[in-house]
Amino acid sequence: MKFEIAMEPMASPRPRFSSKGEFVKAYMPKEYMAWKAQLLFKWKLLKLKQEVSGKPLFVKLGFYLEPPIAVSKVKKNQAALEAETIPVVKKPDIDNLQKSVLDALNKHAWPDDNQISDIYAKKRYSLRPRIEIEVTEVEWL
Repeated sequence: MKFEIAMEPMASPRPRFSSKGEFVKAYMPKEYMAWKAQLLFKWKLLKLKQEVSGKPLFVKLGFYLEPPIAVSKVKKNQAALEAETIPVVKKPDIDNLQKSVLDALNKHAWPDDNQISDIYAKKRYSLRPRIEIEVTEVEWL
């Protein structure tokens, strides 16, 4: 299963904490929860079937981020931006980008993300921000 979701990737933030009386409650920021809901909504619009085999899964993730003005305005970068070959070496961290997608699609694109045994991810600048996701079964026997 291979698909693309047209939206700016977002990294998973650290949980926030609030205390009311004796209890401390952990929560995620509203912006992040809204982003996850939007990603899931767009996935559901694709009407893809969940991977339900129970086999190990290999997930490839491509994160294409909008370039900063300092990169996009440089004339020599235009061809590389169109070819999407400029790697992103700044924040957001790639592991936090992975976490946000895996958490959002857990129990939807696959029964449980503990099925994911192999993962590959890349982050590049692009004039067309999006997330590319490919899920395949790992044949091991």
